[in-house]
Amino acid sequence: MRRLLHHISMMAVFAVVWIILEEQFSLTTVAVGSLIGLLTMIVTNRYVLRADYESDYRLGLWVGVKYVVSLIIQIYVAGIQALIKVLRGQVHVGIVDVHTTLESDFHIALLANSITLTPGTVTLERNGNYLKVIWIDCVTTDPEVAGPMIKQNFERMISGGKS
Repeated sequence: MRRLLHHISMMAVFAVVWIILEEQFSLTTVAVGSLIGLLTMIVTNRYVLRADYESDYRLGLWVGVKYVVSLIIQIYVAGIQALIKVLRGQVHVGIVDVHTTLESDFHIALLANSITLTPGTVTLERNGNYLKVIWIDCVTTDPEVAGPMIKQNFERMISGGKS
């Protein structure tokens, strides 16, 4: 029953995305969006994701909403800070290794993308639980000090508050 509700909710999400892409709300648009969502889920579940992926890619709804809101805020705040540093000529670029306590590949990729989306930092590569990050405000190259400054609260939110 729970799996059926999950599939119905995903079909609803696909239908809403389809309505937004089509820019019109009609019975036909809802039906086509739902059908595309159903076909996408069938093909993905059957041919692409053969293993038990639900536990690996799980991110609760509330955690996801808080994460997206926090990410958007951090993008704007970091963008303003980066702009000020660039205009004042206070750019001190450096490459730092950042350690993460996240274990799932999905969660580490989400953290790496969060770092890259935040202006002033770009994730260059991943090596196990370390991310190599280029940082325009490199005040230290010590991973223990730089890590929390770069990761901010993303790691804690992604792990659901367990980090």
